[in-house]
Amino acid sequence: MPEIVLTEEQARVLTSTTEQVTVRGPDGNALGSLDPRDAAALARHRQRQGNPGPRYSAASVLAMMDALQAERDRIGPFDVEYMRAFVDQLERDDPVKYGPAVVR
Repeated sequence: MPEIVLTEEQARVLTSTTEQVTVRGPDGNALGSLDPRDAAALARHRQRQGNPGPRYSAASVLAMMDALQAERDRIGPFDVEYMRAFVDQLERDDPVKYGPAVVR
């Protein structure tokens, strides 16, 4: 994949705004635009690529949060030790619903 290395000033402009940045060629004509939120998301993605570990889908995180809330409603507040044991049991009982997603 081709890449363009930004100068320090260009990188500062891109990372210091939340608005789209117009990219212009040497002649001043607009070539396109960059969304700094896309650049930030790409940087986070690349960082995660270098940090192996479990990754959870949004659906499994929401299911886990719902299960934790239901357990709290059932027994009342609980400590971190109980929560960890509860989460471990959920992941053992239904790894597809509550466990980490398979990363390929």
